[in-house]
Amino acid sequence: MRNGNRVFDADAHVIEPANLFGNGDSSAAIEFAPNTPMIPCGNADLLADQFAHGFDAPSYLRAMDTQGIDAAVLYPSAGLFVPFQPALDARASARACRTYNEWIASYCATAPERLFGVGIVPLADPVLAASEAGRVAALGLVGVIARPNHLYGRNLGDRAYDVLYDALETAGLVLGVHEGLGVRAPTIGSDRFGGFTLRHLCSHPMEQMAALASLVIDGALERHPRLRVAFLESGTGWLPYWLTRLDQHRAWMRDSECAGLSHTPSEYFARQCVISSDPEDKLVGWTVSRVGAGHMLWASDFPHPDATFPNAVGEFLEAAAASGLRGRDLTTVLWDASVRFYGLDARVQRT
Repeated sequence: MRNGNRVFDADAHVIEPANLFGNGDSSAAIEFAPNTPMIPCGNADLLADQFAHGFDAPSYLRAMDTQGIDAAVLYPSAGLFVPFQPALDARASARACRTYNEWIASYCATAPERLFGVGIVPLADPVLAASEAGRVAALGLVGVIARPNHLYGRNLGDRAYDVLYDALETAGLVLGVHEGLGVRAPTIGSDRFGGFTLRHLCSHPMEQMAALASLVIDGALERHPRLRVAFLESGTGWLPYWLTRLDQHRAWMRDSECAGLSHTPSEYFARQCVISSDPEDKLVGWTVSRVGAGHMLWASDFPHPDATFPNAVGEFLEAAAASGLRGRDLTTVLWDASVRFYGLDARVQRT
């Protein structure tokens, strides 16, 4: 809790054990750009407790307490890359996903009222991905991640993924769309820039924009009206512009390429989607005024190199106040929207 506010971190990250995937060096799966920052939270000394204990669950909870974070949904770090290596066939990818999912379920069991995990599925084979989604649900995890990139020659709106989205709807799992610069696959910006800064500037928001466009225009949200989707770690200011542009194109092409869409893109988003804000997001109040506080989650990105520690919550409260976000809307963003989206009313710690 911070300044009287309960705080739910909708997108934090674990640091997996080096040997979790069996190769001893999961960083080999990542295609690092030159000058890629590698120090967690920009200062490893701040996380001496976590490093001393291998980022185990008890030390992670202590880091949450230091920040004033009451509960968190945990996404992978190495797991954003390892299962999606081009060298892995679908079954090898599925094994990597299963290994991670069993591990994160055990990790979260340390504090089941505070820690909630998101699983990984092998997008290389949507049928295997749907099967693994069933295991994810059985393990008590709250959703699965999907990379927004053009993996395996497919966008996220491709009908090939319908079997996976059917499984997520049936199980009540969310789809967390999460970019991570360095996957060995097509990434917006990496085709024209070599350094880290320009590639990172482009990849996170633009990959999410492409993913949202595909899920809407290619009809996935039309075909799966109960699928809940989060667009994570990409800022928020692009969203109102992008929804407006999508709406305009749907109106323009409604008798041809968009004839199968019964709603506007903004209506699909309002029905099924959320976006996460960063601690330093100075546009959060403006975005909330356009899409509503119930569609905005707060997230820390802890302990990745661009994360703020230990003042991520305080930084966000300052940005929120400066952008006009306060009162009931602030409470919704910090707590209610995440609990509702992830379906955790009956499970989350009540303080």
